[in-house]
Amino acid sequence: MIEALDLTKRREGRNVLQGASLRVARGEVAVLIGPSGSGKSTFLRCLNGLERFELGTVQVGDLRLSADLSESRRSLLLRPLRLLVGMVFQNYNLFPHWTALRNVTAAPIHVLGLSLDEAETRGRTLLERVGLGRRLQAYPHQLSGGEQQRVAIAR
Repeated sequence: MIEALDLTKRREGRNVLQGASLRVARGEVAVLIGPSGSGKSTFLRCLNGLERFELGTVQVGDLRLSADLSESRRSLLLRPLRLLVGMVFQNYNLFPHWTALRNVTAAPIHVLGLSLDEAETRGRTLLERVGLGRRLQAYPHQLSGGEQQRVAIAR
């Protein structure tokens, strides 16, 4: 479950988010739509702790971030929170010198401590799931924009 209640985020004295709320139950799918500059990416960055917010709360499962958390408490919550919340950035930030499979396996190896074999098995499954099972050894410059986006989603 993901719940954001009354998030307010300010930049340079201007409200980027004002009282934004969302509740998504396990198994539900939610979509954020709106014009450029309306705060969609900022809202998502608040959900995974990449941005601090001035007011409100974010809860993902049992983890709860609030605007008034001390820096030490917030720091303790960020790693477990980010293990639950993934984000695909608007530019995909794929490593240009790595294949699609390598781009997908790097984090599980270095962050989760998976072996190369485990990470590659998982990576192949994920790339297959997004329709790129035949593009495992392709480099980002060999992939279309949509394929690059799907590698980022698999990652």
